Amino acid sequence: MKLESLRTILGNDGIVTDPSLNSAYTVDWTRRYKGNTPAVLLPRTTGQVSQIVKWCYENAIALVPQGGNTGMVGGATPVNGELVLSLKRMTDIEEVDDATGQIVTQAGATLGDVQQAASQVGWKYGVDLSARDSASIGGTIATNAGGSQVLRYGNTREQVLSLEAVSGTGDVIGDLRGLPKDNTGYHLPGLLCGSEGTLAVVTRARLRLVKPPEEELSILLGFRSLNEALEIVEEIRKSLDDVQACEIFFHNGLSLVCERFEIIPPWNEQLAAYLLVDIGGQPGLEERISNSPLSAFFNASHFVAYGNDSQSRKKLWQYRDLHTEAISAAGVPHKLDVSLPHGKLNEFCNNVQEVINAIDDQTQSFLFGHAGDGNIHVNILGPDPEDLEVDIAVLKYVASLGGSISAEHGIGRAKAHHLYLNRTPTEINIFQEIKSVFDPAGILNPGTIFPQQEI
Repeated sequence: MKLESLRTILGNDGIVTDPSLNSAYTVDWTRRYKGNTPAVLLPRTTGQVSQIVKWCYENAIALVPQGGNTGMVGGATPVNGELVLSLKRMTDIEEVDDATGQIVTQAGATLGDVQQAASQVGWKYGVDLSARDSASIGGTIATNAGGSQVLRYGNTREQVLSLEAVSGTGDVIGDLRGLPKDNTGYHLPGLLCGSEGTLAVVTRARLRLVKPPEEELSILLGFRSLNEALEIVEEIRKSLDDVQACEIFFHNGLSLVCERFEIIPPWNEQLAAYLLVDIGGQPGLEERISNSPLSAFFNASHFVAYGNDSQSRKKLWQYRDLHTEAISAAGVPHKLDVSLPHGKLNEFCNNVQEVINAIDDQTQSFLFGHAGDGNIHVNILGPDPEDLEVDIAVLKYVASLGGSISAEHGIGRAKAHHLYLNRTPTEINIFQEIKSVFDPAGILNPGTIFPQQEI
């Protein structure tokens, strides 16, 4: 592959061809998806991205856009030797508008960078993930990331006011005006958000900020039964104002976290389920809880822990936030991010291990996630990374319960062959037609969302 034209665009320091250096770009975060690439391209501007994509389009060369490489479905992995377009050098936060509560940033800035920039001027960005210090803004837009605060602020799509992106022909599309009202045709940001780099490469974004609550309170609850925990989820949503998060995890995951990171468990007794609830609002949150219908449960239970300052809240949140790292340290997990109707959460969590055991009874499953919006992360240790039999069984089970096979991490490569479980043939055909308009040569992230096709 002749890369001299790209060197004139990026300079020698903007192209990495040494396999020992580009190996970090060819393995996904789970270590389940691995590939290779002749070169990693490192632009600094939208103009450089445009020139790169145009060159790839003219030469029919496939390209995989990549942000922080924290994805969990192989959606940013060059498994078939594609070029990698990394946005890790496009990290400028260009504007924080205190008057309107908006921030303009390049796509390579991390979620943590944006959160910090917003905080410095008295605002807050409404998306939060445990991978905040490595996940890029472009990556969260590409996957329509959700995270822990969806109940309060919505998914990433709700935060995106306007985008700048480069289509599969190298054309720059979109704008960054961020007008509160702009009803001129189709909503491009909404379409590109969640498109996983298959339509265009997002290079810059204008994001909505929110005012942070004056007071925040974290509450960890322990339950002897899953049924009791899920009943309380609904009561929490109905009885407490300003719920920001309602997370669920179980004893086997908690034990793994505590062992891996040498953390003392919250209680000595082994419990069936745990809920971590975050609320934020006007001062006096504990008093309002004491006057809510939940006060009887809180007062009667021995398994309640409060965090009312940054240190104590961080201590409670580590039980939840460290799950992903602890599980990955124990092996190469099959990670299935799914969502269920609230009425089916109990059935799914109680029965999914039986579904797994019917295929392979030598596996371990670890469940955790966002109980408030029905999003469960299924992590399975045991099967070979290439073995899809367990994955298929779980995804089919999710679909049979009326759930979604992908809640917030995208389809990627992991679920490209199973999109039919949630989408009709007509819908999939429309998706493919949309892609052909944005990316007529099929060079952008082939094999993601749709099965791999020849370019």
